[in-house]
Amino acid sequence: MAASAFALPRRRFGLRGPAWLSGRQERTSFLVGGAVLLAVCLWLLVLGGMISSYVSAHHIEGCNLVYFPPECRDGPSSGYAPVLEERFQPAVWITGWLLFALPPALGLFLGAPLLAREFESGTYRLAWTQSVSRRRWLAARLGVPLAATLLGSTVLAAVSTWWVGVIEGRFSVPGYYHWFTWLSRATTGPAVVGYCLLGVALGAAVGLVVRRVVASMAVTAVLMLGLRLAIDALGFLFTPARDAFAPARMAIDSGGSGATMFESGHLNTGTPLESYILENGLVSSDGHRLPLPSDWTTTLADGRILCPTDACRAHPDVVQAYTTYHPPGDQWPMLWTQTGLALLAGALLVGFAFLWVRRVR
Repeated sequence: MAASAFALPRRRFGLRGPAWLSGRQERTSFLVGGAVLLAVCLWLLVLGGMISSYVSAHHIEGCNLVYFPPECRDGPSSGYAPVLEERFQPAVWITGWLLFALPPALGLFLGAPLLAREFESGTYRLAWTQSVSRRRWLAARLGVPLAATLLGSTVLAAVSTWWVGVIEGRFSVPGYYHWFTWLSRATTGPAVVGYCLLGVALGAAVGLVVRRVVASMAVTAVLMLGLRLAIDALGFLFTPARDAFAPARMAIDSGGSGATMFESGHLNTGTPLESYILENGLVSSDGHRLPLPSDWTTTLADGRILCPTDACRAHPDVVQAYTTYHPPGDQWPMLWTQTGLALLAGALLVGFAFLWVRRVR
């Protein structure tokens, strides 16, 4: 019988060649990462389910820290929101920081050792002598982890977004969850996927240059923090803010001279509920803006707004109050902007890696 009759059939599906080897090399990381992903998603579902059940059982769906309807302040359900916060606040705080730390952790523990370990141990030389080009080797080493990260982070983003929707606005933890807070922006929607992919790409690029695992992890941690802060800020920069105006008159604060206070509250310029307020102030007749220290104002008995800043004395002829804000509808455009910026940065890092690998000796 011909020897070819005993030949094993060629694999039609799955990884082959350098990609198969890359998957084998990172199988421990993939197993550990998959277990962590499963545990985190289960925890989010359990914690979110408990909070959702409490909210539904006590009819406090509309109660949050930004806007309390009258029925939440004075109705029969008014006492349940504080109990909810007291019972679940520690778990929410810890979970929020865990979600925030996952993308940098991917960069540190998957991305940074990915190539740095190859150069530190010298095994890259063996791969390059097996008729495999440098770029094909790099494509395999990066492609498989990035594909696994894309799959896992998509699942995490779906579960995390649901969880944030359940707890949003209900807890006064540091960086409390609402659509305009940094903790919510970092753990909601497609931004989760973008940051996870960026972490792996950044770690791999740093490892290619530094070539030492521990040093690469340290550099990746610093750069990832800087990139996330920059991308978050650019998300606001690329989303134009809006202005709301209302007629106003001004009274200058003379240092607490016994003016009669009529009421105290938020400056009312007609902004939508739950908007993210960037700035409040007054507008003089010549168009000059006089920012106020906060949107909490004092209104005198004759309806004038008390202005405590020195700039008010130079422009006493006030005709309007203004608020610069982002409405709730800006949430998803901002998230997609952050995602696009993160993916762009990741693509540039991968491109840099393909250029740099040609220089390695």
